[in-house]
Amino acid sequence: MAPNDSVLSLVTADPGLPRPNPTQSYWQHIPHALANVQSSKLPTDRDFAIIGSGITGLSVAKTLLERHPTATVTVLEARALCSGATGRNGGQMAANAGEQYMNLAQTHGVETAGKVVDFTFRNLEKMQELIEEYGAVEFSEMQRLRKLRVFLTQGKFEDFKKSITRLETDYPSRKGLYTILDADAVLKASLVVHVEYGIHGASGGALLPAGTVWPYRLVTKIFAALLKKYPGRLTIETHTPVESVEHISTVVSPIKSIYPYILRTSRGPLRARTVIHCTNGYSGHLLPRLRGLVHPFKGTMTVQDPQNAVPNQGTAVSWGFHYPPSYDVKTQRLGYGLYYLGQSAKTGYFYFGGENARYDESITADDSSVADHSVKHLEVVLPRFFGKNDRSDWRLVSSWSGIMGYSSDGLPMVGRLSPALTGREGDGEWIAAAFNGYGMANSLMSGDALALMILGEDVSDWLPVAYGLGEKRLRETLTVSGTLNSLRSKL
Repeated sequence: MAPNDSVLSLVTADPGLPRPNPTQSYWQHIPHALANVQSSKLPTDRDFAIIGSGITGLSVAKTLLERHPTATVTVLEARALCSGATGRNGGQMAANAGEQYMNLAQTHGVETAGKVVDFTFRNLEKMQELIEEYGAVEFSEMQRLRKLRVFLTQGKFEDFKKSITRLETDYPSRKGLYTILDADAVLKASLVVHVEYGIHGASGGALLPAGTVWPYRLVTKIFAALLKKYPGRLTIETHTPVESVEHISTVVSPIKSIYPYILRTSRGPLRARTVIHCTNGYSGHLLPRLRGLVHPFKGTMTVQDPQNAVPNQGTAVSWGFHYPPSYDVKTQRLGYGLYYLGQSAKTGYFYFGGENARYDESITADDSSVADHSVKHLEVVLPRFFGKNDRSDWRLVSSWSGIMGYSSDGLPMVGRLSPALTGREGDGEWIAAAFNGYGMANSLMSGDALALMILGEDVSDWLPVAYGLGEKRLRETLTVSGTLNSLRSKL
C-alpha cells in the first residue's frame, strides 16, 4: 500500500511546466500547419491572456471573440498547439454522469445532480454540432454512435443499475437514455446495436448516446478558422511557457491599471487585463494554492491493429470497461477501474487506454515517458474482451502518455479565482480545469460558460453550481484531505 506521506507529497507537488519532450501522441503524428505558430514578436497589452490551447482554451477564446466586438485575445501554449490532454486523450465523446448520479445526488442534491447529467450530455451534443458547423466531420473522423458500458463484476453492475434507477425516478424524462443489458446481451450485442461481435467476460452492460472524434484535428482546424476570422484580435503563441503571473498595484501607473497582470514567459513579458487558466493537470504550477485540490494524473494510451481478427465496429459503438479498483501489493501497481476503447471506422485500429501502474507513475505531470508494463498490460487485456486469448498477430501501432487533471471531489473547477486562491491581488484571474478524465464531456461548455461569466453574463441556469469555487465547496469537498481520501478508497 502506498504510504500516506508519499501520496500526500505526490498530490501537493509542483506539477511544473509541460515537459518539452512528451511522448508522441498518435493523434499528432501528422502535425497541423499551425502546430508551432507564434508571432514574430510577443504581443502585449491584451484584454485576455488564455493559458492552454486545448478544447477548453479554444472554447474560451471562441466565445470571447464572438461575444465581445473588440476584445484582443492571446492564447499561450508551452509546447506545440493542442499538445496537452486534448491532443493526447482517447478520442471518446462520452459522459459518465449516469453512473455517478447516485453519489452526486447524495452529495449535492437532486437538482444539482440532474444539472450535471444535463450539462454533460448537452456538452456532447454541442461538440457534435461544432464539428458539423466547421465542416470537420470527415476530417476529424467524428462518429455519432452508442457507447457500450461493460461491467466486469456483478457488484459494479448492480451499483450502476441502482444509480440509473435513481436517475430515472428523480427525472422520468431521462428514461430510455440508458438501455440496460444483461451479460448474454453484451455478448450478443449485435442484436441491439447492429454490430457483429460482442464482449466476453461481462456481468452486464448499458448502451448510451456517445461519439468518437480525432480531437487534435478538430481543435487545430477551429483555431485556424478563428485566426482567419479575427486576424487583428487573436494571436496564438506556441512554445511560449508562462513561467509566472504577477499582479501590479493599480496605483503604479494608468497603463498598468488597465493591464494589471504581467505574465512572464520564455519569450518575455506580456501585460493583460484578464488571465484565464486552462491548464488542467498543470494548474498548480502557476496557482500553488490549488496544489492538492487539483492534481495531475498520467494516463496511458495505445493504438492497436487487430489485423482483421474482429470486425470493424467503428461506426456503431465505442466501449468502456468498468471493474473495482485493484491493488497488487507485490508490484505496488493499482488498477484504476476503467478501460476506454474506440475503433477507427477507416483503419479498424483500436484506440485503447486505461491505467495499471504504481502511484508514483500515475500521480505525475511528466508525459515524457510511458511505462512499458502499462503498455504491455493494455496489449494483453484488449484481445480478451473479444474472446481472443492469443494476440500474436495483433500489432502495437503507437503508445503514449498524457496528463489529466483530477479534483478532490471529482468535479470540474469553473469560475473566478479569488486572491485567497491565487495568492495575488486582483480579481481578474479565472479557471476552467480538473475534468477528471471526462474533458470531452465537460470542456467545451465549461470554457463557454467561463467566457460568458468573464463578460458579466449569468450562466447559473445551466452551469452546475457544484462546478463553482464557492466557500462551501472549498471548505467541505475541494480539500487536500478529500483528495487523499479519494485515492485511499482505491486501495
